Amino acid sequence: MSVSELVFITIIVELLEVYLQYSKTLKESLLKMYSYYQKSPFLFYITNLGYIWLLFITILYNNFNFAIALGIMLKTFDIYTKISLMQKVFIKPNSQYLDELSLFLDAKMPIWIYLIGVITYPYIVYVSFN
Repeated sequence: MSVSELVFITIIVELLEVYLQYSKTLKESLLKMYSYYQKSPFLFYITNLGYIWLLFITILYNNFNFAIALGIMLKTFDIYTKISLMQKVFIKPNSQYLDELSLFLDAKMPIWIYLIGVITYPYIVYVSFN
């Protein structure tokens, strides 16, 4: 596959990930992801399509350089953050954390925040395979 095809597929994968995770507030988004997690933790990981795609192309093309390692680390941090927030809000709610996070969780999330990955990760794939 050419670099442009990999970048295009990465854009599509990231848009699908946005579609699966988007909600108007962070709390609604976490609730949506938590519902996937309640059904099966594997279903939650499957909704992180960009992570799976980066791992797949890294292994398929045996291309593990700094750029792709950075992308995988960012995706890993993203998944860890989501799981940590889900745990603090839904699994083991603690009033201390909820009071601190309530303004942040209930704030409106503009769509561009979700679309940051659509810009970032295709560029990472471009840099790592070019």
